Amino acid sequence: MPRALAALALPLAVAALVGCTALEQTATPSPVPSSAPASPPPPSGDGVLRIGTLAPLTGAQASLGPVQVAAVEVAVRQIDAAGGVLGAPVEVVHRNAADASSQQAEAAFADLVERGVDVVIGPSEPALLERLVPLAAEAGVALLVPGAGTAAVGALDETGVLVRVSPPATAQAAAVARSLVADGVDSLAVLTGADDEGAAIVAAVEAALEGTEVDVVVPEPLAAATDVDQLATALLEPEPGDGEEAAPDPVDAVLLAPGPDALVVAREAAVALVDPGLDAEGVWALAPDVSSLTAILAAAELEGASGVRPGVPVDDAFRALLRQSDPGIATTIFAAEVADAVALVAVAAELASDDGAASLLHFLPAAAADGVPCTSFGACLDVIQQDRDPDLDGRSGLLTLNADGDVVDARLQHLIVTSTGELAPEGSLGD
Repeated sequence: MPRALAALALPLAVAALVGCTALEQTATPSPVPSSAPASPPPPSGDGVLRIGTLAPLTGAQASLGPVQVAAVEVAVRQIDAAGGVLGAPVEVVHRNAADASSQQAEAAFADLVERGVDVVIGPSEPALLERLVPLAAEAGVALLVPGAGTAAVGALDETGVLVRVSPPATAQAAAVARSLVADGVDSLAVLTGADDEGAAIVAAVEAALEGTEVDVVVPEPLAAATDVDQLATALLEPEPGDGEEAAPDPVDAVLLAPGPDALVVAREAAVALVDPGLDAEGVWALAPDVSSLTAILAAAELEGASGVRPGVPVDDAFRALLRQSDPGIATTIFAAEVADAVALVAVAAELASDDGAASLLHFLPAAAADGVPCTSFGACLDVIQQDRDPDLDGRSGLLTLNADGDVVDARLQHLIVTSTGELAPEGSLGD
């Protein structure tokens, strides 16, 4: 555990800091074993790996769809150039997921199942996944998604058909915490919303900092009625708990991970902390998308503050390949994660010697476990053919999966607040 876990209660009716309240915490899952269990399911495939995609080609997130289709096409071409999966070319069927305002995703998923796909890549919208995960479980189809990092999405999957290639919020928070330790932070405040997501993020930060000398300070969850000035005073000028013990150290960093209803108050809290003296470079925020990060950090007073989100930047070579597939793509968000999902499935099929969904789900963790590092399907295939265990390291980072089918280590897009209050890319953060 960290050197001290301070849980600060900040009743709004009282001007001074009183009492102590601890958030109910959800333990972060431990990684799965480094190799698949001894008894894999019986083969159920037909020798041809069929991948279906559900990308948002219309609707509110339509700008994200074309690049995901292009990423699948690029990955499949590279796999086929290496000899294909189980010696056969990969088949791909693209369908439109649209958004949660319609039933398009259900119809598209049913069509993919009818066409015999073994795995579906996408969608990432949590509301759509809530509807599709039970259908995937009923159909016995593996569902790999490049986003949807909330704890709520992970809780949807009771049958183990869902794999999230993009790191969940807990892994993102742990990556930020490790980065702050490397920067020499002594005391970190974690400001979350009042829900299970917030409790899980706190637990993830504690686990990441276990064995360090960093104090983790956990105030009451953020809400619309939070007195941000009182909060700032409590964190920067803490008082002894009983009047006899020495006061805790002032925090020198803060991680903001509010729920969707507390984005504005999170920004107000950050400004209230920076105004009396907290270095803005010690302010970090994580959110599922750029618009949420902007809502938290868009203030000139926060120049130098950082935000992180899933969806790592791609290099020029991969960008060029994507644009060969679709010259009109408007963004590369989740392109790396989607390509990694394809490669992960292909390696799992080779390990299983089967393309059936049950075999894929069984062997996916072993495709990126503690074996010989390989950065492409072709390289991993060479490792397998040498009777050695592969460890696929993808474009988006390490792909080690835990027992819930989530990526353990997070590599994130890092953005920084400019002097005009805008967010500018600052490379990537994490493993």
